[in-house]
Amino acid sequence: MQIALRALVLASVASVSSAQVDVAICAAASALSTDCRFTDVQAKLNASGLFGAVDIINASSSTPTLQQLQAYDALLVWSNTSFQDSTLLGNTLADYVDAGGAVVVAVFAVNWNTLTLSIQGRWQNGYEVIADQSGSTTGAASLGTVLLPAHPIMAGVSSFNGGGNAFRPTATVLNSGAIEIAQWSDGRTLVAQGANPKRIDLGFYPPSSDCGGSAFWTSSTDGGKLLSNALHFAATGGGAAPTVYCTAGTTTNGCVPSISASAQPSAALATPCVIDVANVEGAKQGLVFYGIDNTGFSPLPWGSGSTSFFCVKSPVQRSFPQNSGGVFNTCSGAFSLDWNQFQTSFAGALGAPFSAGDRVWAQAWFRDPPAPRTTNLSDAIQLTMRP
Repeated sequence: MQIALRALVLASVASVSSAQVDVAICAAASALSTDCRFTDVQAKLNASGLFGAVDIINASSSTPTLQQLQAYDALLVWSNTSFQDSTLLGNTLADYVDAGGAVVVAVFAVNWNTLTLSIQGRWQNGYEVIADQSGSTTGAASLGTVLLPAHPIMAGVSSFNGGGNAFRPTATVLNSGAIEIAQWSDGRTLVAQGANPKRIDLGFYPPSSDCGGSAFWTSSTDGGKLLSNALHFAATGGGAAPTVYCTAGTTTNGCVPSISASAQPSAALATPCVIDVANVEGAKQGLVFYGIDNTGFSPLPWGSGSTSFFCVKSPVQRSFPQNSGGVFNTCSGAFSLDWNQFQTSFAGALGAPFSAGDRVWAQAWFRDPPAPRTTNLSDAIQLTMRP
C-alpha cells in the first residue's frame, strides 16, 4: 500500500525559504578562488534562490577569524587541497558553532585521514557528525536508501549520481546524537544530521560534472538541491519551527484532526511549548503520545479499513488522558498538552532528561466508536529540543 505523507518540508521549508540567508563557501578546493571547484558550487547554491549572498573564503591560503565567519548564517566546508592551518580552522569553526553558527562539512574534510585536509583542533571534540578520518571509498555509486524521506534536506531530491569516482566516507559510524538521513547505494552515509541541527555532514564531494566531467557527481541529478537544502536547513536553525508530517485519519463525521506546537521544546523546560490538536471529534476521550526514535521508520496503517496511520516508532509515552470537549458528532473537539507541565509531573517519562538536539515525534489518539478499531489518529509532529 502506498502511504501518502505530508512532507516535513510543507511546514518548515515553506516558512523559511522566503527568508534568504547569507552563506560562505569556506573550503580548500584550489589555490585559486576562481577555480571551478569553487565557482561551480557557488553557482549551484546561487541557482537555488535560497541565499542572499554566497561568498568564497579560500581556506587553503588564509584562515578566517571568528569575526569574519559571523558575517554569515552558515558555512559550507570541504577540502581538496590542504587547509592553511587545519588546527586554527577547527578551533575557529568550533567557536563559530558555539556562538550559534551553522556548519555543513563535505568530502574530503569530513573523512580525509590526512591531517592537513581534515578539520583539526577543537573541532575533534564533539563537533563532527560522521566519524572523522575514516578514509575514502571511490567507484560508481548513487542515491540509496533514504531513511528520512520527509526530512527538509531531502525536499525535491529524487536522484543523485556520484559519477565515476563518487568520493564518499568509508566509515558508517556516526557520533553520539547524530541521525542518518540518507545513504549511498552501497550503504555508506550520504547525509547525516548532528545532535545540534545546525551541524550537517554530507558524504559527497561538492563540485559537479560541470567542473570535473564524469568523475564528479552528475549535474543533471539533485546534488545541487542536497547542497542548498542542507546549507539552508542548517542556517535556519535546523527547521526553525516544529514540523508536521504523516497523514491524519478522517473520522466517521468527516473530521481531519490537525496537530501543531507553539514552539520547539526546551530541554531545560526554560520556555513554553504547548502541543495542540484541533478538528477532533467532539466529546471524545483521547491523548497525545510521543516517541523518541523514528530513524528509518515508515508510517503503519492503523488497521484494516482505517484512514489513520501510526506515525511514531515504539516505544511510546502516553500523556494525560483528556476529553476533547466540543459538541458530540461534530469536529469541534480539541486536545492540548503543556509539554513542560507533563515533563515536570512525570520526571521518569520516556526520553527524560532531554538534551538540546534530542528529537521527539508526537501524535494524538482518540475514540471514534464507529471507526475501524473504534479509534483514530491525528497527523504527527517532529520537535527538536532547544537548550
